[in-house]
Amino acid sequence: MIIALSRFKVANGLEDKVREAFLSRPGLVDSVPGFLGLETFTDSEDSALFYLVTRWTGEAAFRNWHSGSGHAQSHLGIPKGLKLDPSFTLLRVLDRIGDQDNVSHADEMRDSAPVISAFLEHSSSVFWLKAGLDGAIVALNQAAEEKLGGTPDRLRGASLWLLLTQPDVALLRAEVGSGVRDTASRHRLNFLSLDQIPFTLECHLDVRPDGFVLIGESAERHELGLQRELMSLNNQLAVQLRENDREAKALQIAHAELKRASDELQDSHWHLKKMQEVLPVCTLCGKIDAGDLKWVPVVEYLRRSDLILSHGLCPDCLDRELDKLKQPE
Repeated sequence: MIIALSRFKVANGLEDKVREAFLSRPGLVDSVPGFLGLETFTDSEDSALFYLVTRWTGEAAFRNWHSGSGHAQSHLGIPKGLKLDPSFTLLRVLDRIGDQDNVSHADEMRDSAPVISAFLEHSSSVFWLKAGLDGAIVALNQAAEEKLGGTPDRLRGASLWLLLTQPDVALLRAEVGSGVRDTASRHRLNFLSLDQIPFTLECHLDVRPDGFVLIGESAERHELGLQRELMSLNNQLAVQLRENDREAKALQIAHAELKRASDELQDSHWHLKKMQEVLPVCTLCGKIDAGDLKWVPVVEYLRRSDLILSHGLCPDCLDRELDKLKQPE
């Protein structure tokens, strides 16, 4: 983005007519490709000295217009017989300092200032109001007129403090009185229209040395955003609850499997233990296998331990039985 700065000085007393010509300009340049905005100024010490500031997307767009017929047509409203002091005539093209390849959103919006201004002026949804340090309304857009329930003539000069709740009046007075311009300042303000209709706006506050500007929108939009956020959180919670329920069921199944395995282990352990407690007993003499091929009488073994008894043959009885089998009948 570039700025074309033009300076000239009226030499024959027609500065008032030149001022009027700028106020009633036909706006022929507004639709020129690359044109972003125009402002005119006079020197605070010399009203005959004028400065014309135009903003363009680039120098090529400005040069194309300045060297073409459009530049001459834009001067058709200049008063006849105007004479300029050539020693003051100046034209400069100024480049904006910044990263041209990484222009911020704020810069892009600033370059759209004329379009944004036109939008705000006629908007029926975005509230815009300017007031003095004393709270007197200086200017307001269509949305502000509709919200406050009055005509421009009725509202201009009226005290904004009478259209706000007392806590909000105290808040605004404190911030405006501080003189600090915080572009991120945002407040929920409660209004009461001239028709005694209450409404609430989410407002940005722009503190200036000569007053302040409020730009707001219906709090319902903000609440809709909160509702959407709450719905999203509810959905996430529902998903998490379903996942927790699934995990709880899986845990119950795993616990049941673990209990079944534990019961089976207990059963197998009981059988193993019982198998270890069974002792072989000779079916003929009643001696018990005490281990290491030592067979002892039942009474002696029972003195040592109290275990479940079984049946078997001791070596002596076995030999006798084998001898019997070997003898002829």
